[in-house]
Amino acid sequence: MLASRTARQVEDWKARGLIDAPTARALLDDIGAAGAGRSFASVAVWLGITCLAFGAMTFVAANWDAMPRLLRMIALGSGMLVSYIAAGVLHRRGNIGGAEAFVLLGCGIFGAAVMLTGQMYHLTGPPQEGVLHWAIGTFAAAIATGAVGAMGLAMMLATLWTAMVMVLGDGDTSFHAGFVPLWAAITACVWWMRTRAVAHLCAIGALVWLGFSIAIVAERSGVFTSGFFALMATFAAVSLVILSARSVRALRGFEREATVYLLVFVFGMLALLYTMDIFVIDGFGMPGAVPTVIPLAALPLAALALAPAWIAAEKFDHVLAAVWIGVTVSAAYATARGVPYAVEAFALAISLWAIRMGGRQGWRAVTALGYVAFAVTVVVIYTAAAHGLLGTSLFYLGAGALLLIGALVIPFAVANRGRRP
Repeated sequence: MLASRTARQVEDWKARGLIDAPTARALLDDIGAAGAGRSFASVAVWLGITCLAFGAMTFVAANWDAMPRLLRMIALGSGMLVSYIAAGVLHRRGNIGGAEAFVLLGCGIFGAAVMLTGQMYHLTGPPQEGVLHWAIGTFAAAIATGAVGAMGLAMMLATLWTAMVMVLGDGDTSFHAGFVPLWAAITACVWWMRTRAVAHLCAIGALVWLGFSIAIVAERSGVFTSGFFALMATFAAVSLVILSARSVRALRGFEREATVYLLVFVFGMLALLYTMDIFVIDGFGMPGAVPTVIPLAALPLAALALAPAWIAAEKFDHVLAAVWIGVTVSAAYATARGVPYAVEAFALAISLWAIRMGGRQGWRAVTALGYVAFAVTVVVIYTAAAHGLLGTSLFYLGAGALLLIGALVIPFAVANRGRRP
């Protein structure tokens, strides 16, 4: 994937005259040779690791009951030791992919050792504690070896841990605070290692934690205050990410993907709000009034979204992010008062914003997400028709008129504003 993107970039440089044809051909040949070599070695090593792992697990499982506890522990410890020694040998020989594969195998054996040790010695405790120990041990191994795969496994285990705590845990486990420092530590290492694949896992972990937390709070309280606050904070974050993409690139080129994940979170929160709005079960629904914390929180968040407008050359996107923070307050009041199609209209508006912003930034993934969200929202409105076909038709007529005005009238007026005498 990376080689193909680089090859396309080289072709673009050639077409624009930045490099000559012989240089472009030499670069493409080098990219192709390196990519082919890495691909074959990666497939061979990972298939071999998979066979070794399954062979070892099958052998141990077949003789587990007949093995004394000491021999079991020796077998598990030896497996980890052999894996890390093999990783060191391969790393010295320059086989980085094979070394990372054996580090990952050692981390997997460590997880099995954690679980089986608790089973052998009848240690009591919730299963999520075992996952936490596995995640911490894998994270330590990733730091010690610099293995990207182990870092990714640590992030996946941390996400699984927080999900298990919030879903299976007793008591008030909303906004599971213990996940934050572990996630921050892993994310900091990922930023330093500059690995985009694990950065995706970090973003997904944050979405899982936030989504579960807000859903639990909303279910227990019957209100969506935390969700509206999260929406406003997300719009401010989008403004900051756009600023980073144009200037400091603090996310090391991950700004486009970060915007996609932020907008996925926005649409997920709108889906949760829509669910709360239409399903009122045992008092689980929208309140009749909006807490004052929502408009109070809108002011500093809008200021945060507007702050990049005085730094970046283009102010449109940052101003619009602040506008959407204000619109979120209006959507909160409209939803609380039972205004028909309030959530759906909000979702359509955010979809159009995503399409517009993605086009201005050249982020096709953001534009595609906006189109998908717009289509899904339209289908939801059509299939639900909760307020009758007449109301639905009027909604579509109004939405169509607004779209035409936004697409034709406003750009024409802006283009001809400077020509007036």
